Amino acid sequence: MPTWSREPSRQRGRDFSKARSRQLRLDFLSHIAYDHNDLPELTAKPVAVTPSLAGQLEAGADARLGVALHWLFRIGVFMEFVGHGAAGWAMKPAWAKYFMVFGFDEHTTYVLMPIVGAIDVALGILGLVSPRRWALLYCAAWGLMTAMLRPMAGESFWEVLDRAGNYGGPLAFLILSGWPRTARAWTEPIRWRPITRTALRNVAVVLRWITVLILIGHGGYGAFLHKPLLLDQYTRSGLTSLPAVGSSVMPGLGWLEIALGIAIALRPLRALVLVACILKIGTELLYPVTGYPLYEFVERGFTYVAPFALFLLTPYLNDPSSKG
Repeated sequence: MPTWSREPSRQRGRDFSKARSRQLRLDFLSHIAYDHNDLPELTAKPVAVTPSLAGQLEAGADARLGVALHWLFRIGVFMEFVGHGAAGWAMKPAWAKYFMVFGFDEHTTYVLMPIVGAIDVALGILGLVSPRRWALLYCAAWGLMTAMLRPMAGESFWEVLDRAGNYGGPLAFLILSGWPRTARAWTEPIRWRPITRTALRNVAVVLRWITVLILIGHGGYGAFLHKPLLLDQYTRSGLTSLPAVGSSVMPGLGWLEIALGIAIALRPLRALVLVACILKIGTELLYPVTGYPLYEFVERGFTYVAPFALFLLTPYLNDPSSKG
């Protein structure tokens, strides 16, 4: 009887196991068969770490940063539009002149205010519960338009800068989520996904300029305009009665914010960004502390989210090992 050699079949088995061993897999529960004699050859060639974030980063760091940004932006959109909508429900008197830019009379203005407020609240809830790309694009355009209404109604252009979070925040969220390539992608819920290097840089640029503009815009109120509302806040909080400071508090803090904004524009050091975040939370907290409605603080959600998110991103942008 003929004798069959088992050598060819063993060779084919080794080749098959080697091929399977070299394949990168995401299913860590699957069993990858290999021959122990092939281990030196397999371990001699390093396998590249996933480049989904910024170069050579661990998959865990990728996931943590992506999830953190995703939820920070969801919370920012929620705060911004629910707070803004609450102002419409409360029929904030300062809104009347913005409606009159379009030619509405006083009666129609106060009929439309709660309707506009309800739409804003609905967008804010949608942004938290189930964000959609079409809604983010609408929010960015709406935020820019409402900011531009202020100089059109006779207010200063500093108002447009101070509200950079209203239009820049939804834009940053849209960039993080990825620009849709199909009509369906505009309407389906946004799910977290790994961040590409390009998206990381683009998000950081938007967050950086939101931070710069809100600092310079709010600083302009005190340094140049001596805005009465700001003076009232400082007076009620007792800042203007501090010894050796007095009336110089408002212009001094204004110039401090402008200088900090310029410094971050030139070089967004992590310490400067953290100071900006703390400073913005502190200055905007003056609204509820001095007796103004709470929605005034809530609607500036991206004023706090933008510098904090940039604070989280900065180490990944500056890490030499993540370049390339």
